[in-house]
Amino acid sequence: MGPLKYLNFLTQTDKSRVVYLAQALAAVIVGSVVMLTLVAILFRDAPASQSGDEDAPPLFGLLVIWPIVSTLALWFILSMTRRATPTYWHAAGWSALSFTFVFALLAGLQTGLIFAWPYFIYSLTFLAWQLRSTRDGLFMTALLQAAVMAVPALIIKL
Repeated sequence: MGPLKYLNFLTQTDKSRVVYLAQALAAVIVGSVVMLTLVAILFRDAPASQSGDEDAPPLFGLLVIWPIVSTLALWFILSMTRRATPTYWHAAGWSALSFTFVFALLAGLQTGLIFAWPYFIYSLTFLAWQLRSTRDGLFMTALLQAAVMAVPALIIKL
């Protein structure tokens, strides 16, 4: 199983939901910092982002709408990758690659790579909690995404 053994805690849904979400949030943040660092190293000469007079996205959209829409899309992708792969780990990996591809097409390769890790964790979360029920999978994944989006939302609003 290799390095994925360190993520085994994401497959265990027998603990408190709060503890699970805290651990998953920590995994997303740590992995995202690593991905951001790698992207910064690999794409040193990338064009700087435009910082104009654009309004920040509304908090409701970041913390409610986006997690719901994204989780529903994740459910759809995972319903396909789960059927085509031998394990949930493979399904989560292919799901993350699918989202990486979509984000890369929409916002560039750097953005796609940055979103790869969070979507791998979101996929594992959904698959683990879906074993209890699809409703649990949807709820916990949307809640995790809202928690992850709360970090940049707070930074944007400050």
